[in-house]
Amino acid sequence: MPWLTVRRVAVQVSTVSGQASLIKFEGGVKAGMIGRISTSPLSEWHAFFGIISDGKKEHMILAGVVGDFTKSLVTNLQTYMWVRRMHFAGLPYLVNMYDKVLLVATGELSKTLVSGYPKDKVRIHDTCVLGRPNLSYLSVNAAKDWGAEVVMVTSNPEGSRDVVNACKVAGIASFGPIWDS
Repeated sequence: MPWLTVRRVAVQVSTVSGQASLIKFEGGVKAGMIGRISTSPLSEWHAFFGIISDGKKEHMILAGVVGDFTKSLVTNLQTYMWVRRMHFAGLPYLVNMYDKVLLVATGELSKTLVSGYPKDKVRIHDTCVLGRPNLSYLSVNAAKDWGAEVVMVTSNPEGSRDVVNACKVAGIASFGPIWDS
């Protein structure tokens, strides 16, 4: 069924840094959904769950350089892409199931996830100023301090695994992405 919704759409791509690009699409998407994009309809589809949307006019994907495809999005700015209009729920969609959630994000994706939240609900640890933190320790303590029902983490494979394991030891429910590529 998702393949019946494949469409070529105009996009605006800008380079956020040498390590990421921001891809803008027309039309809103519900927060927490996964977007699938390609530069060719018959090959190499990639899923992104870091979708930012106003829910009405536009949505954006922040694509960090991880491999050849995402590197090409930074070095070869596209004017159109192929998309699947059918979206599936991603990890951030689970936020809607709980009253109090601690979101833990690192790297370029952290800018995406925290941009829509009020300043008093966000803690930022700038590694350029404060150095690399013990992410597991910070996450468990923040979850306890705020009375979070669940912790959701988006980091590199090691960071996600460490936070999920630390939460498990502390008796706190947690979710992290499955790393299959």
